[in-house]
Amino acid sequence: MTANQYPFFESGQTLTAADLNMVREFQHARDRLVGRMTGFGVNCGLGGSVSGTTLTIQPGLAVDQPGEPLVLPTAQPINLAPPAMNVSYDFIDTAPGGFSVVLEATDEPEAAPDCGEGDCAGHATLHTVGVALRTVAGRVTGTRMDFSDDELLKAEPIRLALDSTPVNSYAALRDLIEYRLKNGTEPLVDPALIAKLKATSVDSADSPGAQGYKCGWLNMVLFATLDLLRARALLHLSCDRTTTRPGVVLGWVHQVGGDWTFECAYRHAWEPPRGLTEVFFGGTCDNPASRLQDELEALLAGFAPPAPVPQGEVEPPVFCPKGSILIRGKCVNIFYPPEQIPHEWAERWRINPRDPIWYPPFEEKWKQPWEIYQTEGWDFFEDGVFGATDYLGRPADVVRDKLRDFITSTSGAAVIKVVDVGAVDDMKGYLPSGGFSPSDTIVLTKDAAGKVIATGRVPAVRNVRIVGAALPEAVSAATDAKAAATEMRGLTATVVSRVDTAEANFSGLKRDFTTLHGEFQSYKGGAFDSSGYGVRIATAEAQLKRLEEVQHRISLVEGKVDVLAKLPKEKTIDRNLGKGVSEFAQATVAAMQSLPEVQNPNFQRYTAAAARARADLDSAIAAGDPELVTEATLAVLGTVRTMVKASGVSAEHGRELDTQLRNLGGLIT
Repeated sequence: MTANQYPFFESGQTLTAADLNMVREFQHARDRLVGRMTGFGVNCGLGGSVSGTTLTIQPGLAVDQPGEPLVLPTAQPINLAPPAMNVSYDFIDTAPGGFSVVLEATDEPEAAPDCGEGDCAGHATLHTVGVALRTVAGRVTGTRMDFSDDELLKAEPIRLALDSTPVNSYAALRDLIEYRLKNGTEPLVDPALIAKLKATSVDSADSPGAQGYKCGWLNMVLFATLDLLRARALLHLSCDRTTTRPGVVLGWVHQVGGDWTFECAYRHAWEPPRGLTEVFFGGTCDNPASRLQDELEALLAGFAPPAPVPQGEVEPPVFCPKGSILIRGKCVNIFYPPEQIPHEWAERWRINPRDPIWYPPFEEKWKQPWEIYQTEGWDFFEDGVFGATDYLGRPADVVRDKLRDFITSTSGAAVIKVVDVGAVDDMKGYLPSGGFSPSDTIVLTKDAAGKVIATGRVPAVRNVRIVGAALPEAVSAATDAKAAATEMRGLTATVVSRVDTAEANFSGLKRDFTTLHGEFQSYKGGAFDSSGYGVRIATAEAQLKRLEEVQHRISLVEGKVDVLAKLPKEKTIDRNLGKGVSEFAQATVAAMQSLPEVQNPNFQRYTAAAARARADLDSAIAAGDPELVTEATLAVLGTVRTMVKASGVSAEHGRELDTQLRNLGGLIT
């Protein structure tokens, strides 16, 4: 009889030993089946610790391959080095050296008691089920550990020079991915899509921007393929864990620098039932990895490099542009690779023995390649990402104006630079890119004909980090604002009285930011009236004399704007005046940052843009170029205007602020 058969008893039958043992065997087989359906491996406990030459295994529970529960009731010591045991397991690889501790089921019979009754043929033998610890040379191996040897993990992703041209071979990586996707005679994706991949190439006639797109796309195909391969490796284990000799590996013991160490990483980590694994992957019953397969196929099908000859007028960008790939209703932009890729880039896919076997790659790594590249990512301020590949080959000045109008129309502060070939080499933080966030510094590289041949960005997060690092210095510098105001006195004899008034205002900055917070609370509540900020520039001098009466309003902003607006007409701004504007912006940004619960969702982005513009102004002042100082000063005033208006000021006062800042811009340009 087989293990799935059992006897059925009726009254008057003669029961034999075979009948009764059949009941036991059937029940034991059922118990093991339930064990298999529960899972396999170390369920709890069974850790190890080394002290001198003794390894101690802690109590715990495991389930072996046939489903047998293994219970170690008390801690067990093992002397190091242990004597070699004449046992072997097909899940132990001897090559790594050291030895593994294996927990194994035991079934020991006891001697049957003597028969004292008449006609007694003997009593039943009593068996004791238990466990034993075995030590065997080598280290655990298996499907999930073997995946770390996949050839694709040894590939070299494409790197880009700063001019968006490939550093290493596109064809070599393409061919390796193609070979792996073919998977012998069982392709991992639609063969037509593998053929489409094979047909792609980087042509010398491609613009640098087009080459960057292709290389970025191929890297993302590599990462998506690895996502799929890792999922398949984790799903590969069969429900049938038949092995020549069952046992659960608890860890690997080996010597490091002459000392013994126990690594629980190399053990049979708990494997839940296959059904639970499939649920976590979210695939179909016949293809549990279908979600990852679908996304890889969509990425392959969506390959659409920039057209070599753009047609029609330059259009404003859209947030799901041509050149991006639509997957499950979401737009995926192609992220360009950096100049250097970390050596450990593939570690995100290697299966760490410490991870549970079923742990699925929930975060599709190909969708966030910046984490693999260890560079700044997209959409730091969550203001979206729009593509730039449509602008390759277009007039750079026209593209700049179109992008500026688009970003400004969404109440953003556009920072767009048009540079010649090679200029990006000296641009700190520059990355080749086929897409931008409105808050990024957008860089358009033009050729001798003024056409865009490459696009890039200085990520917004980089500027935020710079500003964040500078904030302690900014707070300290606020106490020196009086000295900065005094320097402004030497600008011209005609504004001495205004600078004196401004000096009084600057001295107020020595108050802590808690007081400044209170002032801007009043400002945010709309405390302006006809005796304060609402007056015209022509009467600013009279109003400045009343600043002490309105210290709990926006005097810090209006006083400095009025002083600057009264300066003589000049075509450029010198360094001293630029410093004054920078101090004004610094104080205003710090005060705005203290406002609580501003309702405008873009307020933090505008505040960061103003801080970034002020940092650019400081750089221009340090360079000493009057034209750069003038341009940077106007940029500061524009971002301050957007920031103040977004903080909650009324529409009327917002228009007044616009008028004063425009007048100021007219005076200095």
